[in-house]
Amino acid sequence: STYDNEDEASEFIANRGHDRKTVIVFGSGPIRIGQGIEFDYASVHCVWALKEKGYDVVIVNNNPETVSTDFDTADRLYFEPLTDEDVMNIIRVEKPVGVVVAFGGQTAIKLTKHMAEHGVNILGTPPDAIDAAEDRERFDELLEQLKIKRPQGFTVMTCDEALEVANKIHYPVLMRPSYVLGGQNMIIAFNDDDIKEYMAIILDQGIENPVLIDKYLMGTELEIDAICDGEDILIPGIMEHIERTGIHSGDSIAVYPAWNVSDSLINRIIECSKKLAIALNTKGLVNIQYIAYHDEIYVIEVNPRSSRTIPYISKVTGVPMVDLATKCMLGEKLKDMGYGTGLYRNSPYVAVKVPVFSFEKLIGVDNHLGPEMKSTGEVLAVSNSLEESLYKGLTAAGYKLGKKGGVFITVRDSDKGEIPQTAKMFADLGFKIYATNGTAKVLHEHGIDAEVVAKIHENEDNNTLTLIESGKIAYVISTSSKGRIPTRDSVKIRRKTVEWNIPCLTSIDTANAIAASIRSKYTESTTEIVDINNMRTEKQTFEFTKMQGCGNDYIYFNCFDQRIDNPEGLALNLSDRHFGIGGDGVILICRSKVADAKMRMFNLDGSEGKMCGNGIRCVAKFMRDNGIVDKDEMTIETLSGIMTVSLIRHYGEVSGATVNMGKAILAPHLVPVELEPDENGRVVDRKVNIAENDYNITCVSMGNPHAVVFMNNVDSLDIDKVGPEFEHDKIFPERVNAEFIKVIDDHTLKMRVWERGSGETWACGTGACAAAVAAVLNGFCKKDEEISVILKGGTLKIRYTDEAVYLTGDAVTVFSGHIVM
Repeated sequence: STYDNEDEASEFIANRGHDRKTVIVFGSGPIRIGQGIEFDYASVHCVWALKEKGYDVVIVNNNPETVSTDFDTADRLYFEPLTDEDVMNIIRVEKPVGVVVAFGGQTAIKLTKHMAEHGVNILGTPPDAIDAAEDRERFDELLEQLKIKRPQGFTVMTCDEALEVANKIHYPVLMRPSYVLGGQNMIIAFNDDDIKEYMAIILDQGIENPVLIDKYLMGTELEIDAICDGEDILIPGIMEHIERTGIHSGDSIAVYPAWNVSDSLINRIIECSKKLAIALNTKGLVNIQYIAYHDEIYVIEVNPRSSRTIPYISKVTGVPMVDLATKCMLGEKLKDMGYGTGLYRNSPYVAVKVPVFSFEKLIGVDNHLGPEMKSTGEVLAVSNSLEESLYKGLTAAGYKLGKKGGVFITVRDSDKGEIPQTAKMFADLGFKIYATNGTAKVLHEHGIDAEVVAKIHENEDNNTLTLIESGKIAYVISTSSKGRIPTRDSVKIRRKTVEWNIPCLTSIDTANAIAASIRSKYTESTTEIVDINNMRTEKQTFEFTKMQGCGNDYIYFNCFDQRIDNPEGLALNLSDRHFGIGGDGVILICRSKVADAKMRMFNLDGSEGKMCGNGIRCVAKFMRDNGIVDKDEMTIETLSGIMTVSLIRHYGEVSGATVNMGKAILAPHLVPVELEPDENGRVVDRKVNIAENDYNITCVSMGNPHAVVFMNNVDSLDIDKVGPEFEHDKIFPERVNAEFIKVIDDHTLKMRVWERGSGETWACGTGACAAAVAAVLNGFCKKDEEISVILKGGTLKIRYTDEAVYLTGDAVTVFSGHIVM
């Protein structure tokens, strides 16, 4: 349309019909990597909304890697540069009734002034309001009128002015050009040298607009995307960044809804957002970023346009933001579209946006995060809880969430007050801590054992780089000097982590999030699969009953009457002794085609167990007490087969049960254990080496694999150390339950048990059965006679016969209730 003599568009325009009005939508152009797709989403949805309203819609965009430049998205596509000259030529040809700049990011917004000067009708927020949001002096004046706080700031044009301002408002300060996209050329300056280096680079580019200098406040960054119709404002959600201010919003982990902000601050955000949007005469979308600092709200910036979080919030809340914003731009009101004003509270989920980086493909780039955006994409994770969403998001973004190894820490002085708590989180998870001298000194003062590592210039053969290359390190925490100088030790360390594919965390907040995610015990098999197209509109309420048998307590759900989609995650959330309902896991009581009911048992770590001797008694009691069955002998289906249960009564009340646990399985390949069978086809009193210690084990399967060890003093055993060594030893391909037994006499055993997936428990029914079987096989007890197994939670009675193993014990209802998730 710009340079050819032949106008390709004329024949299409001639065929559109006289009654159809044309609207032009400007895309984002070929902007920096990773920043186009969100604006493309908004542009395409705007086109669809305009088409629905009967307009002839034109797209102008020259980024081939977008949906907006597909030939069938709009009625016409102009694959032209988004410059003043090219755009005005298209407008001359199309003669639109209006143009849309709000969905193409900063690239499209920059066209506003020129088009407005040439009489082009800008749909939505007027050009003067867009300028008021970008112009520092006008924006400060507006905030003053509205009595809204912002970090103290000024505009400068020279290096001397910058130094004067920075020393006046005190370091650190945030520096950025006007009309910036993606935080390009933004830095946090900590001293005069940073200012001089920065201004030299900026002035060399020949700036037209002033440089902005703000006092840097290290607070919690909050962000809203809102729709305004000029009178009312709809805020689908408030997002909170995991990382504190100083890291670009595109590089931060963002959480919806904000989880760490009081209602009074939320109400203040809603109030400020409405005042700002209406004062700017906003019609359509507006993005506002805030800092929560010392229980006060400060405005960072207002963008009267689409932002990169629009697709994220739209999908999570179900609010069609671009569709509503487009209608507002055309003059419709939110209340007429069925939406009220204020905060929209309707999503039962926690959503986390995690950035994706491509540092391995960008040679020499420092992966230290700051105000300038470096991410090249993002992932969206949705679940019922922050911990689960965080795990899903980090995993999907490519983080290797290793659970063992070393953590190397080197931090700047300003972070040394916080790093001990972070280091302790990793140390408590079993990681070995390494640190440079200054950081190690701080950690030692807080009682944290850290091995000192020499800096690169201090030792050629044994230093920070050789440590990273050694394979001992799972994570690096490096917040030391970032820079444009590749020779700095900190930059070399971070580049080395990229080469070795080791997660490098340049923010204390990100490191804390990683540690919390590891501690949450989520795995890919224990997270809920959420259908983004069929999301729940409200939280679910589940009825449960807490029951225990011999102190082995589980949380029971009657799935005859309710459906549970993610029992693995439920087990992780609820079976927590400190924060959940508390239990050794979760048991679902389900319908069965082959028995009176089916039992599914999930351990503390969300893994599914095949059988639970104590749990099956409680299932039988629950079914009888709640009228699901009307008999005292019943069958229950498990992953280990169908079990027969006979109830025991005391004064008419069900007080316990005897369970036919089936035959003891002794063949090593069926347990399973990777040891050769003896002449009788078993593993009995076999000497093995586990974690460099010798033990004599007897292996039995009672639906779950068990390794039984007889010893003299079980009470002094460090089971928290030995238990995991047994559970994860390579000879047990499906992990193992480990029982440590003291023989009291030929009818009595004392037992401590380490259950796979749950750790030490007060009792284990299948473990007690395995202990009795092993005691008979080793000649300590007699077959077909009752054996008492004394556990921390009480005593179980076991009888081992050729036909089956019989387990007798109590079954007790503790309490019932409901939980909302």
